[in-house]
Amino acid sequence: MAINFLNTVDLNKNQLNNAALQNLSADPATGVLGQVYYNTTDSVLKICVTASTAAPTNAVWASVSGDLTGLIAGTYINIDNPDGPIPTINHDLTTRSNTTSTAAPASGATFTALDSITTNTTGHVTAVNTKTVTLPPELDEKYTLPTTSGVVAPGAPTTGIISLTGSTDGVVSTVTFTGTSGRIDVSGSAVGTNGAITIDLTDDVTIVDDLTVGGELTVSGTGQSSFAGQVTIPQTPVADTDAASKKFVLDQVAGLGSFQGGYDASTDPGSPALTGASNIAFGQGDFYAVTTAGTITFSDSPTGDATLEVGDFIFSNTDIPVNSNPASTDFTLILADQNIAGSGATDGATPKGVAGFDSASFDVSATGWVQLNAQRNPYGYKQSLNNTAPSSRAEAGGLTTFTIDVTQSAVGVTPAWKIFGTGALAEDVKVEVTDGSSPYQTVYADVARSGSATLTIAFTGTVANDAYQVLLTHI
Repeated sequence: MAINFLNTVDLNKNQLNNAALQNLSADPATGVLGQVYYNTTDSVLKICVTASTAAPTNAVWASVSGDLTGLIAGTYINIDNPDGPIPTINHDLTTRSNTTSTAAPASGATFTALDSITTNTTGHVTAVNTKTVTLPPELDEKYTLPTTSGVVAPGAPTTGIISLTGSTDGVVSTVTFTGTSGRIDVSGSAVGTNGAITIDLTDDVTIVDDLTVGGELTVSGTGQSSFAGQVTIPQTPVADTDAASKKFVLDQVAGLGSFQGGYDASTDPGSPALTGASNIAFGQGDFYAVTTAGTITFSDSPTGDATLEVGDFIFSNTDIPVNSNPASTDFTLILADQNIAGSGATDGATPKGVAGFDSASFDVSATGWVQLNAQRNPYGYKQSLNNTAPSSRAEAGGLTTFTIDVTQSAVGVTPAWKIFGTGALAEDVKVEVTDGSSPYQTVYADVARSGSATLTIAFTGTVANDAYQVLLTHI
């Protein structure tokens, strides 16, 4: 999309480097004096010599010609209107007579083929060479392929035989397919010349070495399957019906504890007594849930001593014997409380816990994900260019000028407030001009700022109200 300049652009006599003119395939319907473009159909530069608001005529757009004064016809080339303004170059017509023929040569017959073509430097055909081709004599050797069953001794591999008999010399050659006892079965069917050789597994198959199955192995028999060696399966099963490896089973049961009940921490060492000289015994992984808040102490007090709240968990890291007076290192405490979040200068010094968020500034999803809402710039304002305060419109001298006072009241807000406040200066306001409707493309007009509160936006020609808008930012 092109950038839209709505006023004259002054380059102050600077060079315009690496620029390309507008490419069009036909003359525009309208133009202004001096407007230029490149005609891609005629491959010429054109300039508007007659301003027009109606359909174009031949006098509106003129070609910009160079030093070419005429064209001269050459070999096989003729030119219409060689002195311009629009010469037409044509290639001379070429006449020739073509003939066609058909043939179906038999073995040993001849036919004529096109062998080579000679052209001159302008691409015209100057000579054609033809060649006579003789086909070789017919080779009429035919074979029949009857199949028979092989004759073998009992217990030997089965076979199937193909016999090849030449039609001209009568020589019979055989090809024998031999199976493998206990593995591959081969059988031949002697049915005229259309017999078949069937290759299949034997009923009881013996695999001499390893068997690798790329897909699934399905055993449909009802007999007992036995394995002399070890059966290797993936360490971790995926489906509910997958076999579990030894390692997977051991990993699942290692250190597996169970819920032992509630723990009353109101009187140290608590009930039941998890610590102290008269502690109870429990296994690795066993755990309790705190039902009454209090303090728990250990034999290495005060290290590891903790204040417990309802909902906290106490896990044993190892097997703890009865009356062993365990230390804090024998336990893992899971503090599942919900304290109120606080504020602090550092992460470590800030209490973590339950918090609420201002809906005007934050968005919280159903899963607790907190995001900061997009913050509006308090020093920004959008104003449509029209003839309603704080904007005014004037048209004179071929320009449409809109004037905005940045100290006036904003439009359509309750309670009323000033755009940038009393005493704001236009020289401190950044301006961006855009279309008044989608896609709100940025356009370029002449923006000027007074030494007071007003700024002006000028467009060439007549511009209607609300055709454009401005985005204002006070710095």
